[in-house]
Amino acid sequence: MGLLSMIYADIERSAKVPPFCGCFLRQEREDPTRRYIIDQCRCGEEHCDVCEWSWDANIPHPDSHINNRLVNFHPVYSQGTAMVRGTEPLRMGMCHYWEIKMMSPVSGTDMMVGVGTDKVDLTSHQYTFGSTLGLDEHSWGYSYRGVVLHSGRSYFFGKKFTQGSIVGVLLNLRRGTMELYINRVPQGQAFHDLPTDPNVKLYPMLSSTAAKSQMKLLNAVSFEENLQYHAMRTIYRHPQLLAELQTYPMFDIIVKRFWFLRQTDDAYNTDTIDRISKRQQQPPENLENAVLLKNLGEGTSKATKDETEYEVTDDVYGNLEITHKEKETSCNSSDDDLDCYEFFCNHGR
Repeated sequence: MGLLSMIYADIERSAKVPPFCGCFLRQEREDPTRRYIIDQCRCGEEHCDVCEWSWDANIPHPDSHINNRLVNFHPVYSQGTAMVRGTEPLRMGMCHYWEIKMMSPVSGTDMMVGVGTDKVDLTSHQYTFGSTLGLDEHSWGYSYRGVVLHSGRSYFFGKKFTQGSIVGVLLNLRRGTMELYINRVPQGQAFHDLPTDPNVKLYPMLSSTAAKSQMKLLNAVSFEENLQYHAMRTIYRHPQLLAELQTYPMFDIIVKRFWFLRQTDDAYNTDTIDRISKRQQQPPENLENAVLLKNLGEGTSKATKDETEYEVTDDVYGNLEITHKEKETSCNSSDDDLDCYEFFCNHGR
């Protein structure tokens, strides 16, 4: 793979996704500074309003104000990093899914979504700016810059999110894995080393260094990892099977229970100009794009003539598998102007 094609792949992977709905796009046209926060936007909340937990307002959170599901970080000005956590620890042995909507402009040193144990000190960076979720072995975080962090190491992972984006977290505390979604489009598995010990208390967390930044919890559900879940995960990837299943009223509850597994953009994205769908229609030019498009729900993709061909498949659990047809291709590492990110892929296993 040529150096130029790898650079283009990195640029494509690091591009920002559009907002989930048209409310923020209209705001962008009317207010180019984007400092106005849309409090009345309810797009994306109509499919599920169940919240099994909220943000814990009983713990002192310097520089943050919690109003039920909405967190307002640094209401006046920012002098460091503010962090909040959920009211209840996540049950081990269960699967958990929740969504966070970026209600304000996304900027500053970092704004993160993730999880952490009860050993995380929420006030440790009150007067310093940093990417706090993932600085140690007790937390795992996803930055708005498109990187994931754990144990002080940051890896380039996926798309950057912006104001109006919905970030989804699918946590499997039976297997110890975390998958991430942006605007309800799966981005792939970010971590596979989360604790599964029942004695460990793991909480959902948020952090922000940006003044007057807001994040909103849209929903939070939990369920068991069983045959029903894996069956629905497979069915949601095949529209014909889903349509046939929906003809039986008895399965209506099951279909609605796993609504977040749907991988078609137009089913949820209310924006008339869906740039994600347009990106799906473009043929992949290299391995990185092939993996990205597969994460977005695209099928098998191949390289152009005289280049190495790759076939992207997945197993029943939705894990990506890359089959090399002609030759091996190694993964390089690169430096970023913000931090040292290690680029990696999953075809060396």
